[in-house]
Amino acid sequence: MATRLDRPLRVDPAASAERAFDFLEGEWDATCRVPREGGWEEAPGHLKATRMLDRTVSVEVFEGIYHGGRLQGLGLRAYNRETGEWEHTWTDTLQPAHFHVWKGRFAEGRIDLHAEWTRDDGSPVRSRLTWSDITPDSAHWESARSTDGGRTWVPHWVVDIRRRPTAR
Repeated sequence: MATRLDRPLRVDPAASAERAFDFLEGEWDATCRVPREGGWEEAPGHLKATRMLDRTVSVEVFEGIYHGGRLQGLGLRAYNRETGEWEHTWTDTLQPAHFHVWKGRFAEGRIDLHAEWTRDDGSPVRSRLTWSDITPDSAHWESARSTDGGRTWVPHWVVDIRRRPTAR
């Protein structure tokens, strides 16, 4: 027997916001790019993301290139229900620790996560991590920095990912 809905189905916006990084779960091949004098250096990489802790936390293990060579990195992100923002932190083999926290919200199919810190010389840095062009099988990620209060941004790491085919 069919049932009729007398009112529209309501979706809890907070619940859907908490699932926004679900697209990343799985294994991905990566094309990593870092700027160098005269252009960009490009090399392959790998990313694996898993949801943990009752699917409330996204854990990412990454291998690829960065300024200074090959690195292995660990990303951790979770949705903060109180602020409605995603929070992300990162550590890697080139600079263990240095746990900055980037925060942001998904809007129109992308997310810009922002953080600020002070360099050893006392100068401020703004950092932006952007996920965009998200499809079931691919996504674009880039990291940019600003040293002029956000008026200009300089990309310093770009990664395009493509989902690894599943074994049959």
